[in-house]
Amino acid sequence: MQRLARAALPLALLIAIAAIATFLVEDSRAELENQVFTSRADRLRMVVPRGWRATDHPTYPGLLLWMMRTQPPGQIVLSSEAFTRELYCSWPTACRAAADTTTNKYACALRAKLQTQRLRVGPTQAGPKENEAAGIPSVWFEYDDGKRFLRQAIAVTNDRAISLVLSAPSLDARSAHVRPFDQALRTLRLLSAAEAAPAGTDASIVVVDDAGDAVVAAFDAPTPGDGAAVLDGATPTSGVAFESAPAPKIDPVGPCPK
Repeated sequence: MQRLARAALPLALLIAIAAIATFLVEDSRAELENQVFTSRADRLRMVVPRGWRATDHPTYPGLLLWMMRTQPPGQIVLSSEAFTRELYCSWPTACRAAADTTTNKYACALRAKLQTQRLRVGPTQAGPKENEAAGIPSVWFEYDDGKRFLRQAIAVTNDRAISLVLSAPSLDARSAHVRPFDQALRTLRLLSAAEAAPAGTDASIVVVDDAGDAVVAAFDAPTPGDGAAVLDGATPTSGVAFESAPAPKIDPVGPCPK
């Protein structure tokens, strides 16, 4: 429940962020160039809405990008965390048992947590078609406590739980920022294995493991009888060898301890 509570409390997160002076933090895993944010570690790319100030802010776990507008005031936060069995099992049983997509089950869990905190929570709505076309279908819902008014979009991939949260101090301010929020959400997409590879890596020596992560091969070619295993996706003529195959990924969706 601790991990779910963190994901379901953007109010506290956004208020804490708002108290910090805006500055650009260099992060080797992510880059922000020409209003295009790229996180290779999370395999995500998104375009920052025009007129919004954006900054990397990796000091808070899972927080990738913070965007701000002063007139009317508002913030948009992009975050991501590993989609693990621990996170999945923290969802209420009723949400996990629903005949629905994983993203909708996650929305069910977040909405249930927010409702227990006596927040006004709106219904779950389907996200833009652009997300679905990009292979990362999303949903969104709105909620407030009478002082902060939020809209949260989420998407769950095979290995990441992604969230985009708009926060404003009034209903009118939130409504004014719905369009740029939706514009940013529509541009959200997953990077390919080659795009997610570290800068300077030859895409021809990048393969994808069972978890969907890009793996950079060693440069030493195998010699006959050395026992090196060549992974799927690496051709014998490429000289790409691995000492061992990556550990199999544990599917997050599965039986949970009672």
